[in-house]
Amino acid sequence: MDIMYLGIILLAGYFFSIAAEKTGLPKIVGYLAAGLLLNPEIIQFIPPEFSANADTITTFCLAFITFEIGSNFSVSDLKSSGKKYFKLAAFESLGAFILIFLVFFLISGLLAFSNMGTDVRIAFSLLLASLAAPTDPSATLAVIHEYKASGPVTRSILGAAAFDDIITLILFSFGFSISRTILGGGSLSTLHISYTILYKIIGAVALGSIVGFAFNKTISILKVSFRNPMLVIFLGFLSLTFGLAIYFKLDEMFSTLTLGFIVRNFNKQNEKIISITRDDLEELFFLIFFIFSAMHFNFDSSGLVVLVLILIFIIFRSGGKYIGMFIGTHYLNMSDKVKKYAFGGLIPQGGIVLGLALLVGVEPLFKGFSNILSGVIMGATIIHEFIGPLLSKYVLKKSGEININK
Repeated sequence: MDIMYLGIILLAGYFFSIAAEKTGLPKIVGYLAAGLLLNPEIIQFIPPEFSANADTITTFCLAFITFEIGSNFSVSDLKSSGKKYFKLAAFESLGAFILIFLVFFLISGLLAFSNMGTDVRIAFSLLLASLAAPTDPSATLAVIHEYKASGPVTRSILGAAAFDDIITLILFSFGFSISRTILGGGSLSTLHISYTILYKIIGAVALGSIVGFAFNKTISILKVSFRNPMLVIFLGFLSLTFGLAIYFKLDEMFSTLTLGFIVRNFNKQNEKIISITRDDLEELFFLIFFIFSAMHFNFDSSGLVVLVLILIFIIFRSGGKYIGMFIGTHYLNMSDKVKKYAFGGLIPQGGIVLGLALLVGVEPLFKGFSNILSGVIMGATIIHEFIGPLLSKYVLKKSGEININK
């Protein structure tokens, strides 16, 4: 039966993407619509266990997507713009973090925690703010590749999104530790937090680099030049990188992003490899990833309070991102197009934020608000995944960086 369900999912994703394309929408909207339609909580046709047991598939797709992000950057890009993109990511992430913290601390007493103390409100607001910082580049990348976008706005969006994981891990680690301390869960150790961050990030870069150079050497020694064997070897090394990162508790997405960067810049057949990933694999991986993501959406936490919090979160997170990008692009003296449009490509949210929300849920000290926090993040993710691609297409079209006829 599982094979039958997989066939239904693939066909539904394809036909929904065609329908989306015919109406002028990005294909990803069709994938998400198909996933929601097949969600066990909406139509009880595909059993919940099927999508719940598909974590390996979605993880593999995520590894591929982050590889593609890394393969968009060259050494010359980093030399000329690496610091600029990191600073831009810091501005937009901190903009969302600060505004969400202030807003939710002020309103949490009225809406959700009227009977709870200031310490709980601070912890809740701090953790939620740290989860407002990251951008999920998967949706934007799908739009960029579908419409073959290129230019300064596209590069700025991808550049800022690439560094978001680092900044998110830093903000979340500090927020998590401070919240535990406030609620009586131990002493605050800056040294321990710093060590964890450095281990996850530097370890991920080291792992991605080592496996990347091993892949390049393997291709060279075996003199692989045909697409099929190259595809098999690539998928093997991609899986190895992501799996080792999980095993050693490193940042998985940053490890495969680094792998993509190494292949792009230090493999003599980089153009062929990247062509294989985009021509032979990209649509399939995007389809599977976004359909299963939508099938995982949980609609249980949908009370009125949570719905209000979701809307507030979306509005002020977007406002924080805009303020951060406005300040950052002016401070870095970026082009007028980037100042005006790049913000729109940084709205999608998912990926790492869902995993971090689960970490909050398993901490006993946060059980008083973890369900509400998870409900807000899940609801916001659903909405962001739909409006994100539409907004990305709009800003890329307005900036003149996509094919106007698509």
